Amino acid sequence: MLDHLKTNNRVWARRKVSDDPDFFRRLMRQQAPEYLWIGCSDSRVPANEIVDLDPGELFVHRNVANLAPPQDANYLSVLQFAVDVLKVKHVMVVGHYGCGGVAAAVDGKRRGLIDHWLHPIRETFDKHRHELDQIADE
Repeated sequence: MLDHLKTNNRVWARRKVSDDPDFFRRLMRQQAPEYLWIGCSDSRVPANEIVDLDPGELFVHRNVANLAPPQDANYLSVLQFAVDVLKVKHVMVVGHYGCGGVAAAVDGKRRGLIDHWLHPIRETFDKHRHELDQIADE
């Protein structure tokens, strides 16, 4: 069922070693990324690829709709680890157009558990709906 992913991984690994024989040896050491990327889980936004960084160069935290809630232990743990342990120099909060999570938060439909996660977006949308309605679509 997942054979194509295994094959893709082997091809990718061979290509990496062919391009740089020490690539995996360097990755075995402690990572030392300069950047923490806080972004959306959207499969169309592959963090490393769109900024052209190799594994080990970008520490990544992703979730639906790119939220950074102050009560989320996962997000806070990633942030603390990145800053205190990895000593990243830059924290990037990266959004994108056409976010399905944001669309789901504001379309008025109820979906279950995800509604709890998206509540801060819905609440902000409701509070500022008049101003948002004044913005012309691009």
